[in-house]
Amino acid sequence: MDASDWTALVDSAEAITDLYASPPSLNGGACELFYVQIDERGPSVTLGFDTSVLPSRPPAAWADKEYNTLEFHLKFTGVEGLRIAGWDSSARHATVGLRRGAGDTGLVVALEGQGSSLRFTASASGVTRVRPYLAARGQ
Repeated sequence: MDASDWTALVDSAEAITDLYASPPSLNGGACELFYVQIDERGPSVTLGFDTSVLPSRPPAAWADKEYNTLEFHLKFTGVEGLRIAGWDSSARHATVGLRRGAGDTGLVVALEGQGSSLRFTASASGVTRVRPYLAARGQ
């Protein structure tokens, strides 16, 4: 599966699939990586994304909110084999690859951008935060 099918690979993606008939792809400009947290105590990796692709099924609680962007975080736990090779501002537009590990267990995660690379395997994953907000847009 490619990154446009990412919700089928993430263990707990209901926070996104409940909002979208067709969730935005993690690649191709629909989503932009803005946050990476590596926690060795867990071990876990949390990736934060922004998208201007608004939900087709927003909750009633958002009806009175003005927003043009949705932020969501993917948290990967049981992380092993973490490898980072370079990291710069190009990471915001990195290609995100997700696939099942050998024996259909866990996930293999790879972010690749010009000058940036992050790879690891995770035993579990889920969407941990979803938040709409009004982002300033350059004219």
